Formats: sequence, structure tokens, C-alpha cells
Amino acid sequence: MHSFLAGEKVVVLCGGPGAEREVSLRSGAAVSKALRALDAEVALMDVGADGAFQLADDVDVVFNALHGTFGEDGTIQQLLEERGVRYTGEGVAGSRLAFDKIASKQRFIERGVPTAAYVTARRGDPGIPHFGLPSVVKVPCQGSSVGIYIVKTQAEMDAAVAAAFAQTGEILIEEFIEGRELTVGILGEQALPVIEIRPKGGFYSYENKYTWTNRGGAAEHECPAALAPAVTRLVQETALAAHHALDLEVYSRVDVILDRQGRPYVLEVNTIPGMTETSLLPEAAGVAGLSMPKLCEKIVELSLEKWTANRRPW
Repeated sequence: MHSFLAGEKVVVLCGGPGAEREVSLRSGAAVSKALRALDAEVALMDVGADGAFQLADDVDVVFNALHGTFGEDGTIQQLLEERGVRYTGEGVAGSRLAFDKIASKQRFIERGVPTAAYVTARRGDPGIPHFGLPSVVKVPCQGSSVGIYIVKTQAEMDAAVAAAFAQTGEILIEEFIEGRELTVGILGEQALPVIEIRPKGGFYSYENKYTWTNRGGAAEHECPAALAPAVTRLVQETALAAHHALDLEVYSRVDVILDRQGRPYVLEVNTIPGMTETSLLPEAAGVAGLSMPKLCEKIVELSLEKWTANRRPW
């Protein structure tokens, strides 16, 4: 398969110290396979639990497949920039903003992107405000639905708040919006086909996303989602607006709830979405006619265009 990446030295970073290490290892393996199909010279590198890694001086580009903490929050981006190494995905500022659910919610509201009403609470506050029940309790800086709790009773609320505060000092509590779970991949300025997710139990949690966890999780995907054309366009436009609101330029996956009145609400934006055999971005890209190798090639191409446009001092 002819590609501008043929002969290029690409290091795929995966693993890492975050809660999504297992997912990242699988994403890294899938990305490496795809890049090798493009005749790139690929090295798969497992970043250890301490975040340490060594790169050779002749690396042309790093493909970042590190999900969650360390990989998606601006940390690895900062380290790579300090070393003068080109990498895929968003830069430091965009990564930090998108990863922080509180900061990104504030930006959505500032930019007019529809999102669920929310409040924040800090550990030690005398009372925990919320919107009645059910509600959603979130740890602000996690990915793959880690640290998200949908609560339907006061006992569940108390347990979720305690669990969230065990992970961080400030939490997010959202109004629960009942509706269809959708997700939209964004490649540059292109919104990919909408996927509808139907978890077989609960919501699209970590276990429902990644069935190899053997915790009983599973979810059905439909792509393209069975939506009226006008609704499809509205959901895609809303997802692209969320991507732009966070000043993102390369790629992302935007999670959306479509309520019973057909109104989309953005839940969050993932800047390093999963690239595993069950992941949503490759599924949507495939429906749009992009094979896994071509998807990875496009991600690298968009990333390098971003660096050139911004005239980064590599």
C-alpha cells in the first residue's frame, strides 16, 4: 500500500501509568499493525508505570496511543515537545482542556455548545449540590468512562461521591439526560458517520466498552445510527462545534446524548480515542471508507500539517 509513511521511522507509544493501560496496549498493537501495512518502520514502545521511555534520535514521528492520564492530558505532549519530537494528536493546551471535564464544560457553555447542566463540589464542602435523582457523578480527569457513576438513589449518590472524592479533590455532578447514546469521530474538519451505542446493561462504561475485561460487559454498535437525515446532520454539526470549541485541530471522538425531543447534548470529547478491535473511531472510519491503515495515515498527516501550520520549532 503506497503511503508517504513508507520507510519513515514511527514509534507507537502505548501502555503508560494511567487507569487505561490495558486498553492502550491493545490500541498500540492495532496501530502498529496498521502502520506496518503502510510500510513504515514501526517500533511499538510500552511506556512503563513510571512514565519513563527512551526514544532514538532518528525517530520521524511518534504515534501517541496512550489513553487517559499521562497520555491524553498534556503530559506526554509536553515531554515530546521538550525533546523536539513530532507526535500525533493535539498539542499541550488542547489536550489539557479536553481532558478536564470541568474546564471543557465551561468552554462548551462559553461557546454555545449544548451540554448537560452541572455543578462542582470540593472535598470537605458542607453539602453536595445536585439536580435530584438520577444524576451523574464524574471524576473530572479520567477517560474511557473511568470514574463515572450514574446514581438513582441517595445511597448510590453517597457511595459515588465518596468513590469520586477518593480519586480527586474536586468532582463534577451533572443533570442526568435520558436518551440515545451516540458518538461522532472527527478527522480534521470531517465528522464521521454517527454511531449509536446500546449497552446491554447500564451505560457505556469501561466494562461495556472493553469486553475482554470479562466483567460481563458488552455493547451493541450501530453505524450509521438509525437517525433521520436532519438529526444526523444536527448531531454531526454539534460534535464538530464541540471539537472547535476546545480549539482542537487533528482528531477526536465526541460523545453525545440525544434526548427524547431530538436535542443533542455533548458529554465529553476524547482526544486519544481507542484504536482497539472494538473501538468506535475505527468503526466509523470504516463505514466512511477509511481502512485502519488509512485512518492511521490520515491521523499522522493531519498532525504533521498542524505542526507545519503552527511553525513549531522542531
